[in-house]
Amino acid sequence: MKSEVVIVGGGSSGLAIAYYLANMGVTNVVVVEKHYLGSGSTFRCATGIRASFTTEEHIVLQKHSIELWREWSKKLGFFYERGGYVWLLRTEEQLKAFKEYSKLHNSYGVPTKIIGPEEIKELVPTINLNGVIGALFDPLAGKADPFGVVHSLASACRRMGVRIYTLTTVKKIVVAGSKVKGVETDKGFIESRVVVLASGYGTRELAKTAGVDIPLENVPHHSIITEKFKPLFKPLVIDWTTGAYIVQTHEGNFLMGVDIEEKPGTPLTPRIDFIPTVVKIWYRYFKWLPDVYILRSWSGYYVMSPDRHPILGPIDEVENLYIAAGYSGHGFMMSPIVGKLLAEWIVEGKPGIPQAERLTLRRIREGKLIFERAVVG
Repeated sequence: MKSEVVIVGGGSSGLAIAYYLANMGVTNVVVVEKHYLGSGSTFRCATGIRASFTTEEHIVLQKHSIELWREWSKKLGFFYERGGYVWLLRTEEQLKAFKEYSKLHNSYGVPTKIIGPEEIKELVPTINLNGVIGALFDPLAGKADPFGVVHSLASACRRMGVRIYTLTTVKKIVVAGSKVKGVETDKGFIESRVVVLASGYGTRELAKTAGVDIPLENVPHHSIITEKFKPLFKPLVIDWTTGAYIVQTHEGNFLMGVDIEEKPGTPLTPRIDFIPTVVKIWYRYFKWLPDVYILRSWSGYYVMSPDRHPILGPIDEVENLYIAAGYSGHGFMMSPIVGKLLAEWIVEGKPGIPQAERLTLRRIREGKLIFERAVVG
């Protein structure tokens, strides 16, 4: 089989790259997914979308991504809502830090602001604010339905001629000299001029088959979801002290998560101690929570880069090998802009946003790390 571009990974990033390549006129694009579409991090995410980060690179890219989310939802027809993010703050030190973050956001056109308890109550009714002295509110932030996103993207890609192969495992990236030649799968060889690794937690091991070491760590994170309720609040709420989050999905379920200690590379296994940990945190804010039935819990990987930013773009050692991975928990929200940028890199030789060029693997090799502090969950 021959193709122009092979994308390894059928999550939101891989499908977004295929979508934009097809829109830019690239024919013969192939997406290869070892399980079912979205089966990696995409269907395990917290649905949130924000630009309230702590670095120029994340803020700028995500502001563009939010604009694309609105465009996507109108064109492709999936659920997307700008309900905001509320970051709950309990100390003067936290408040001072987030005032500075808000100034940074504002300087790049993201209209976050510090709000007091009364405004928090308006945004999040029924919340108990004992000990909370303020919050950062991000009105541009929102949420989307990962299942709707993946299936609508896949349908759009197929309409434009993209071939999508599920239950197909890429075993090796084939390189001749220093130039990519394609991928070897469990169903045969796919010859291709360009190969893109958007393969989430499998990226590092697959890159090694091309002689490239990408410094990524797979760290398990855990979530639970409850039964459905009538709409109570729209924002995704974060307790900054613990890094816990809670959000009500568009169907009415409450989705919650918090970081608990896990060693990188640990197999994805449910943790019995996770449920009481996260419920205890949110019971402090929502006294009705013990009356809610939990439907299920699950785990998924945050694929962590050394500086908590994605690794994007071409790989210097291998011509026409590209990467889109290492989002450190932010892959779903970044998928529209990543898709657009990778397509521009492949077709035009450079991305349309200059800040993206700072996020290649080269920055890590050269020690030019860009540390993100606002990682939660």
